[in-house]
Amino acid sequence: MNVADVGAGSGALTVIMATQFDSCSVYIQDIDRDVLQQKNVEKMIAYYSKQLGYKLGVRNQFFLVYGSTTQSNLPDDSLDLIFSNATMHAFTAPDGMLQDLRKKLKRTGKIFIRDSFRGDHNESQYCSDSKCGRPLYTIDEFLAMMTKNGFQLIKQSSDMSGYPVFGFKLAD
Repeated sequence: MNVADVGAGSGALTVIMATQFDSCSVYIQDIDRDVLQQKNVEKMIAYYSKQLGYKLGVRNQFFLVYGSTTQSNLPDDSLDLIFSNATMHAFTAPDGMLQDLRKKLKRTGKIFIRDSFRGDHNESQYCSDSKCGRPLYTIDEFLAMMTKNGFQLIKQSSDMSGYPVFGFKLAD
């Protein structure tokens, strides 16, 4: 299985998720080279390896991938699963990035996106992270954007409070 975390930041959550994987290629993707660093990812893999009692970096392969605002630089037609956490609103060229991610999924692949949405559970119009401050989408705007870019909704969190998760497949 090939899995990617797009907009992974430091990769900490990706490494934690990978503790649940076996024999996977795990792509940790971000555009910020200062935040996503090989030495830090290696430290996290070593830490969780010690906690788990097995070598996480042997059980799964980890790859750091640096992209741009419109290109993930992930391998084409290769991913079974893409996850993106709290980054959709931060994409400066969301249509370009979604078109790129569409090309990265295998035909049977899925993409899961978790984010905050304007008006959802008293969320304001802008991201509450002082480093971001970007405008938030409404859930309807987000779903329309996903449809426009060739994705079909297959699943959403049953509890939509907080940061809901939406799952998509490639549209037929």
